[in-house]
Amino acid sequence: DASAGGTLVAITTYVKEIDGFGRQFQALEDTHFDDPAERFIPGIEESQEVTIRGAFDDTATTGPDAIFSTAVGTLLTFELNPRGTAAGARKFTSEVLVTSYKVNAAVKGEVAYEVRLKQDGTVAVGTN
Repeated sequence: DASAGGTLVAITTYVKEIDGFGRQFQALEDTHFDDPAERFIPGIEESQEVTIRGAFDDTATTGPDAIFSTAVGTLLTFELNPRGTAAGARKFTSEVLVTSYKVNAAVKGEVAYEVRLKQDGTVAVGTN
């Protein structure tokens, strides 16, 4: 979306790959002198870095260039629907900081973009 907690804009048609979105917690050691092996307790949720790659498109208001080129350094809401948006399908939602946006081009190659996002807070796991 254009701002944290704002209206989501679907960019599915411009996405070829999403990498690194999920949940991970720190493992804090809790081993005592009389324990026969190491012991751990869950710590806080670690912030994940998400990379999105796809075909570059500068369509006003809906293309990845319009959304991400001006969003570097700002918080956005990110929602991932890995199996689509049908009722009951799993979805993951989180606020993210846009840390970088790059456009890549090669002779006789596709013009592509890459955006990197850093999770801000927890990931909400739900369904559509």
